[in-house]
Amino acid sequence: MDNRITPYQMLSERMARSIIRRADVELTDYTYVTGLGLECVGRCASALHHEEWWTWVGEWFGHFLHENGELDGYSIEEYSFDQLSPGKCFFHLYQVTGNPKYKIAMDIMYQQILTQPRTQSGGFWHKKIYPNQMWLDGLYMYGTFLMQYASLYGDFPHAVREMVFQFDLMYEKALNSRNGLLYHAWDESRKMPWSDIHTGCSSCVWGRAEGWYCMALVEVLDLIPETKEFSAPRARLIELSNRLAQALFAVQDDESGLWYQVLDQGGRMYNYLETSASTMFVYFLFHMVHRGYAYHPEIVRKAAWMGWKGLLKYKVTSDEDGELHMKDICKGAGVGQYALDKPYRDGTYEYYTEREPKVMDNPQGTGVFILAALEVAQEPVNGMEKSPESLR
Repeated sequence: MDNRITPYQMLSERMARSIIRRADVELTDYTYVTGLGLECVGRCASALHHEEWWTWVGEWFGHFLHENGELDGYSIEEYSFDQLSPGKCFFHLYQVTGNPKYKIAMDIMYQQILTQPRTQSGGFWHKKIYPNQMWLDGLYMYGTFLMQYASLYGDFPHAVREMVFQFDLMYEKALNSRNGLLYHAWDESRKMPWSDIHTGCSSCVWGRAEGWYCMALVEVLDLIPETKEFSAPRARLIELSNRLAQALFAVQDDESGLWYQVLDQGGRMYNYLETSASTMFVYFLFHMVHRGYAYHPEIVRKAAWMGWKGLLKYKVTSDEDGELHMKDICKGAGVGQYALDKPYRDGTYEYYTEREPKVMDNPQGTGVFILAALEVAQEPVNGMEKSPESLR
């Protein structure tokens, strides 16, 4: 390892190496989970100058992406935003290799967004199999892909307007007015059994869904220039980021600094401190501070540090080979039925806390940990603490 990197850069590097070592187990299928793991390894490669890791990412995508641009596991006809997310890696891979297969795949994905079904109010359906439904998750799956593609090959001002509209609509429709948090999903038709007949919202505030939305906010913001033309959309997304940060402070666990699986029901039986959402919020909050998005940076920084310390104390461990592991990650959650042979997901408290399994080392936790560690590494030197003895 490079002796010049900081302790928290070293933690990001170690987690990236751990993901690479476990790729045969964790990154086996073309899914948004695999895409997230590969994307975060790539972002660590760029931050710490490990270009050989980008080569590995490209080779791993070779399991799914053919030379003619076809992707095993992707179908435009399914109109699934989840299937778009891995494409965010293709911009860098196309830039450094020039291989046209990446551009072909990106062109098809962009066409999906242009033709994605919409609700009557203009919101993108999350998937074709979920008609008239918007999920918080979707903003992260397609947001920065749309922005990057439009900046290079499309209509960028239109993409900015589109993203702000989608963020605003999801916020308006999914808002829990009592606490400022967002429900997982919204059905404009009110036909789904899981949706409230008055609001169309699902019944619970799921931590990771909120995390996806928060991450999407700041990462889309990063791609909007600080110019007069874009001052209004930037201001709106910054405002939403601060509103959600404020709501997160109120449900952060005082003892551990972490957040619960069902965010606003901490302490209730079977609820638990969920690792992936907590890691996403740590990344989101530190990112707000470092990019100048936080209205009150010291308050945001304090909450972020509490969460980071909680992750290292309670959720992250190192084995005898130096590999890092994360526990208590919700494997996945949704509402409705995604296949005929799968159970119906009713979106109740019991569903989120008892029926979806907790797993180890899922990239939805380990991948975002890389990003969080890179953010912590940007903190002032006099504010940094050495990594715990157990993780050295």
